Amino acid sequence: MKILFVGGGLRLADSYPLPKLGGSVQTWGLSTGLAKRGHEVYIIRRNNVKHEETVKGVNLVSINFKGIENIAPTYSYGFYMGSYLSKFLFSKKSLKLIKEIAPDVICLIDRFSGFFPSRLNVPKIYVMHEAGTLDLLRPYEIHSNMLNSVIFYIKKIFDNGVMRRSDKIVALNSFYEEYLRRKGFNNVVKIPTGIDIQNFSNKEDENFVLYAGRFDWNKNVCSLVNIFAQVHKLHPDYHLYLVGAGRQEKRIRSLVKENGIQSYVKIIHWLPRKKLMEFMSRCSVFVLPSFFEVSPVVVLEAMASGKPVIARANMGTVDIMLHGKNGYLYNDENELRKHLESLLSDSNLRKTIGRNARKTVEEKYSFTRIADKYEELFHTLLKWRSGRY
Repeated sequence: MKILFVGGGLRLADSYPLPKLGGSVQTWGLSTGLAKRGHEVYIIRRNNVKHEETVKGVNLVSINFKGIENIAPTYSYGFYMGSYLSKFLFSKKSLKLIKEIAPDVICLIDRFSGFFPSRLNVPKIYVMHEAGTLDLLRPYEIHSNMLNSVIFYIKKIFDNGVMRRSDKIVALNSFYEEYLRRKGFNNVVKIPTGIDIQNFSNKEDENFVLYAGRFDWNKNVCSLVNIFAQVHKLHPDYHLYLVGAGRQEKRIRSLVKENGIQSYVKIIHWLPRKKLMEFMSRCSVFVLPSFFEVSPVVVLEAMASGKPVIARANMGTVDIMLHGKNGYLYNDENELRKHLESLLSDSNLRKTIGRNARKTVEEKYSFTRIADKYEELFHTLLKWRSGRY
């Protein structure tokens, strides 16, 4: 089977074969898994490397152009607007390559980069990596970025258009699946994200709490800093490592200073994936305080590392974590503090929760199991298209 993935249309998102962002990591893992099974797999990416190369059996085809987001300050309004325009241009440019490759099935992973490919008469699925167009999330989206007071509706128009033209819509969590069905989409199937388990292990416990992700309003890192400052009084041997970057970095640094914990908090800008895996293998606890997530890869990675995870209860985390069994879910900062204190006070508890977490990922979220689901979906789709189903 010839399978083609249309990338996100931004160089940071399309950094294959060394993906950095959650959706890209998912696409790469699934692509390599399908290639191992003998399928002919392509990813159209935006990159400044040579036009085409094959890595781990996946054919990487590049589109190269300089967009507005490359010259605007990172995370500025110009950066965001330039990103949307660049994705749209990437979408248009991808049509020629898609027609040359002539795939049996197309996987779209972004509403903007998938806009023009969704109009092709080829069997296609749309993987909903982002939940930014759910009506209930509109206030959060606007609070996070005022541009979304307008962009929210534009994104929704593109989302609906791509979904209507797709044969199947893949929802990454149960909440999103039910929401789309209520909206009248009957072609929805739930397939969660997966990870390559063999890349993760529990090496040591080096007395630090870890967060990895963007520094923006939704990620809610400021609350973690405040809670760590309180917990640190009882557990002075522990440090907090914050890995990432974003618009709230200045506010985070200010809070660290206000709480007088500069010597115990380390802010590290984006790391290569192998280095981040190393940090995960050695942390004591991983915390994800986001207000909402779709299907957080970083939680699966921490769990696969045999580490206890504390995460805010939201649509993406409640599907993965069983509270008190393979991790801890919380709804307010008091609960976060309680769970963090419990884990830092009890090394045996950390080991037990970590072992359960690893087992959960092995049983449900390996790329092998996720590739099984996509392969079955592709075969079903092709049979249905050919009238044999």
